[in-house]
Amino acid sequence: MSLREVRRFRVGGDIAARTERALYEAGRQGHERFVLWSGRCRGDVFEVSTGHIPEQTAYRLESGLCVRVEGAALHRLNVALYEAGETLGAQVHAHPTNAYHSETDDSFPIVTLLGGLSLVAPDFCRRGLLTDGTAAYRLTTAGWTRVTAAVVEVTY
Repeated sequence: MSLREVRRFRVGGDIAARTERALYEAGRQGHERFVLWSGRCRGDVFEVSTGHIPEQTAYRLESGLCVRVEGAALHRLNVALYEAGETLGAQVHAHPTNAYHSETDDSFPIVTLLGGLSLVAPDFCRRGLLTDGTAAYRLTTAGWTRVTAAVVEVTY
């Protein structure tokens, strides 16, 4: 089964909590940070087994904030995914105020498989990862399409 058939992304509470902490800590410094989730498809559920924080560089530009993951870090990630038999299913980051998919988010995603998830938390994740303002998007043939954040299920 491919990510296109996935209806839910199930992530353990420990991975969700580490993701929240990583986004919040970067935000406290005024930066964005990417956290990536990998795992396996089980029927129509993507089971997240690993959270990755690849080496990345955060930028403050006149137009706003952005973060870049260099090719070498992406290569290391791809090798780790291959060795673990996992698929990169979701990219997660936070914005300083409202959560939305920016033009940069649309144009330079790390997750590139159709059906992949992009999750954006508001307020640098100060209120947690899955709040009323969290924005979720799935990659379709038409581009990134907004979906309900309820597509993410945290298990404890």
